Amino acid sequence: MQPRVEPHDIDAEQAVLGAMLISKDKRSEAVTELTTSDFYDSRHQLIYQAIEVMEAKKEATDTTNVASYLNTSGHLEAVGGVAYLLELANSLPVLGHTSYYIRTLQNKAMLRNIITESSIITAQAYEDGIDVADFLAQSEKRIMAATKNRTSGEFKEIGEVLGEIKQELIILSKSDNTTSGVPSGFVALDAITHGFHPGALIIVAARPAMGKTAFALNLVQAAAHESRDPVVLFSLEMDAASLLKRIICSTGSITGEDIKTGNILKSGPGEAKYQATVEKVSKCNLYIDDSGGITINDIAAKCRQLKSQKGGIRMIVVDYLQLINGSGNKPGDNRQQEVSEISRQLKSLARELEVPVIALSQLSRGVESRTDKRPMLSDLRESGAIEQDADMVSFIYREGYYKKTEDQKDDNGLTEIIIAKHRNGPTGTIHLMFENSYSRFIGVTKQQIDGTKDVR
Repeated sequence: MQPRVEPHDIDAEQAVLGAMLISKDKRSEAVTELTTSDFYDSRHQLIYQAIEVMEAKKEATDTTNVASYLNTSGHLEAVGGVAYLLELANSLPVLGHTSYYIRTLQNKAMLRNIITESSIITAQAYEDGIDVADFLAQSEKRIMAATKNRTSGEFKEIGEVLGEIKQELIILSKSDNTTSGVPSGFVALDAITHGFHPGALIIVAARPAMGKTAFALNLVQAAAHESRDPVVLFSLEMDAASLLKRIICSTGSITGEDIKTGNILKSGPGEAKYQATVEKVSKCNLYIDDSGGITINDIAAKCRQLKSQKGGIRMIVVDYLQLINGSGNKPGDNRQQEVSEISRQLKSLARELEVPVIALSQLSRGVESRTDKRPMLSDLRESGAIEQDADMVSFIYREGYYKKTEDQKDDNGLTEIIIAKHRNGPTGTIHLMFENSYSRFIGVTKQQIDGTKDVR
């Protein structure tokens, strides 16, 4: 049996090179879209490299000049001489079809990359003692990299980036909405953050009982309602049904007690209120994964798959960071190093999928030993790398919670959302009101803040 030949299209390669030799516009298009490895024939690789270098130097790249360059570099004979260059320039079927031929080369090169990576994956699968979870994650990344646009991850010329910025500003200038990222649902918070932006890792940290999960669900609900792209929630502590019950309570101003006991359905008005709330909640484009013991590789793999299926993801929320298992998950591993690796991979995932990732985090017990129990960046539990990797770190703090335990006063629900780190904007503190009965946070006026200073 003869060895199988890798995918390629010699006619398309000749057509592209012919277009580059006779058309400045097509030459510019090809140099922008293609790399040397997109050509299968070694002769064509040498000719493309020559044209690419000459184009960068603003030199004329007609047949004569390219032949002279190849002769100087010692490659003219290897590509077939001047006769072959003339053949390329005269063999182009239709100049207007060059874009089609470029796409053909890209697709063939992609298939060759997949074959190469698949061979590596197959060889690794035969090895003894491999960590299967890590192997699957790395294999998926290899295939994703092989099929990714070959121009991604390369240098960006400043003019290109300035153009992207201008387009973004034009879109924003035509909109009445000042929030450029995914809105939080809280006007005061969006005034500082301008929403949660693609590629950003946002940490929301607090001590237990401050309302981390309720706050996260409020963010999820605001982002997912009638959203084109899905919002993904990984819950490592609560099951999906419990989370949806909380969302129903928050959305419909229904108490948790009425849901828990079924009282909401014991009267006509109550049932109508419940049904109207469920109809509204059903319009949330939300995907929940409540798998226990999930690893960071699992999270990445599931998100990649969902984005591939749905065409995009609007936001990813993880509740909470310290419950994620590392990729190795080996006994005796240093947990601080493991959490550091998890935070780095969450940031990497945010950039790879171009989506904001919000991760809830626990704070160390050191907060409780201070007179002023407002959290600080040094209170982030188990890893300073969390602060380093995060684009934004925010804390949830309710002084009334501590007043209640110390002086037996009621917790009035006044909450500080402290933005302690903001890589792309200002820091600061906003106030919300926590309504425990409905498991939600709501906006608060200055008058309401002033009226609760007895517990602040």
